Amino acid sequence: MSQTLPSSTHSASQPEKFVYRPIPASAPLAAGAGALACLGPIWHFAEGISPLSITAWTFVCLAAGVLGLLTLTKIRKTQGAFSGGKTALVGVILGGVAAVGNVGISILLFSTEVPDGFDAVNFTADISKKGFGEKLALHPDIAALNGKKIYLRGFMYRGKQREGLTSFVIVKDNQQCCFGRQPNQSDMVEVFLPAGQTFDLELGLTGVAGTFRTSNVRSKSDLQHRPIYRIDAEICKRAKVDF
Repeated sequence: MSQTLPSSTHSASQPEKFVYRPIPASAPLAAGAGALACLGPIWHFAEGISPLSITAWTFVCLAAGVLGLLTLTKIRKTQGAFSGGKTALVGVILGGVAAVGNVGISILLFSTEVPDGFDAVNFTADISKKGFGEKLALHPDIAALNGKKIYLRGFMYRGKQREGLTSFVIVKDNQQCCFGRQPNQSDMVEVFLPAGQTFDLELGLTGVAGTFRTSNVRSKSDLQHRPIYRIDAEICKRAKVDF
């Protein structure tokens, strides 16, 4: 008895139809801005923080986040006509991560900027603006700083020697340190390093921790009007906080 087996027919599978969905230009822009924003915490850790740097990197973080969110909204409204949602989302995530990183680095730098045992003194508000009284008398607030351990930020006045400095003058702003101007006596402090220690010229903001003196009879400065204040320094470093 013979049995006929049913014949099986193999239909050729049809390839899926390719549907092109364009990516909005804002999607890669958001991802690129997010990647750029991630450089902010690295920049702040290496170079320090200032009002300008905080403003600039915050703008980059916001640009990445806002651009990414607007792109995601546009893609959803078109109901699948556009792709690139994941790319836009990367920009949002990176912008947020960078913003959190900037906050964390700022907190770290603020908390470690002033060495233990020293009080932060603002050059402009606490020294320069106090000026002198009648007959060049010391301002009472400045006289009260005599013998105190302070941390002062300023800009090194550029002289002929650039390396191996055992003493140097710091002034309140970089306009006075860099263009050969003679600073006012109330705008400069001479810094003396401990015996055997040296410090090289720092072009940016310099932080000095030491004992403040209102008398500077042993000045080594070659400026026409020598600084009347000095700091017997214990620590000299590049300042990381410019506020």
